[in-house]
Amino acid sequence: MQLYAVKFGESLLSSKYIFRDETSEDLIRISWSYYIAKYNNKTILFDVGFRDPITANEWGIELCNVDEEVKKIIDINRVDVIFITHSHFDHIDNIDLFPDAQIIISYDDYVHALESVNPNVKNRLLKENVVKINDAYLFENKFKFKVIGGHTTGSSVVYFEHNQKEYVITGDECYSCDNLLKTRPIGVFSSSENNESFINEAFEKGYIPLPYHDITIFQTHNKVSNNIVQIF
Repeated sequence: MQLYAVKFGESLLSSKYIFRDETSEDLIRISWSYYIAKYNNKTILFDVGFRDPITANEWGIELCNVDEEVKKIIDINRVDVIFITHSHFDHIDNIDLFPDAQIIISYDDYVHALESVNPNVKNRLLKENVVKINDAYLFENKFKFKVIGGHTTGSSVVYFEHNQKEYVITGDECYSCDNLLKTRPIGVFSSSENNESFINEAFEKGYIPLPYHDITIFQTHNKVSNNIVQIF
């Protein structure tokens, strides 16, 4: 198995949004990213990012053009499965670029997406190859998609094991590795109870967190191009 993190943007974010127990207005530099796995001759995406410069400007995000970097790792026309952890724009808006991939998404966030996303994303989600999950889904006996409902009503995470270590791709149930490693729940949530329960359980079980907005992911792993690192 190979796992990569792709950074498609950077910005500053108030620390009180990242950590629920934070009261200061300090700004923290974060990444905007998604993950790519190669496993059993399949290409798997964990969220897909977004590309709209107007949205990026509204959020103060410096977008990176990662198209050529990604093409050196995968054939974007042969993506098999896409896990969508939740329906916020930075996790789902590029879904229309993958018309043939199977999509795994929670039922609640699927419904929310149909009510709130742009027409291209909505049309893609209305295709037949979309699996809506109420609780949990196991793919290839390897990746366990689990609905948490902390960050959004249907926000989800993906658990897996590699080389006798347990990992969790956290969606935005964690913005930073420290949310889990220091048991500090997030500051933006739909259910504080669900988010806190996930974090505490994952901490107790020793899961290694792989969040989407922790820029240290791109400072501590093997760099394969300007905006892509290989986790393993």
